[in-house]
Amino acid sequence: ILHGFTHKVIKERKITRALRKKDPEATFIDEENEMGTKKRMAFLDLLLEASEQEGSRLTDLEIREEVDTFMFEGHDTTTAGICWSLFLLGAHPDIQEKVAEELNGIFQGSDRGATTRDLSEMKYLERVIKEALRLFPSVPFIGRK
Repeated sequence: ILHGFTHKVIKERKITRALRKKDPEATFIDEENEMGTKKRMAFLDLLLEASEQEGSRLTDLEIREEVDTFMFEGHDTTTAGICWSLFLLGAHPDIQEKVAEELNGIFQGSDRGATTRDLSEMKYLERVIKEALRLFPSVPFIGRK
């Protein structure tokens, strides 16, 4: 199942890249975010571009293995960050209340999904998450002397 999903994503991206080469002026759905600004090149695009370079061909298997690694390692670190953030919010009701106030101010009782604009307004929540990651890093960093 895992490899099937990754294979499908790679295949779809190759098709999009081929269409883009045929018509460079066309805009594809995944190229712009909801605020209308152009996205940065995705990691998969970088791998596919590297595979097209003369002398440095990456096989489909190598691309799939790299994508699998990034997709599923990212899930582990994201899960750890979310868990620690929720734990700390539960342990500090005063902070939890401030986060709730911020979110209530943004959504005003609506049950809609968050937009990019909403996320940019979540200043306090962002600081809470960054503090949780500082206290309990998902990926430990060992500095050199």
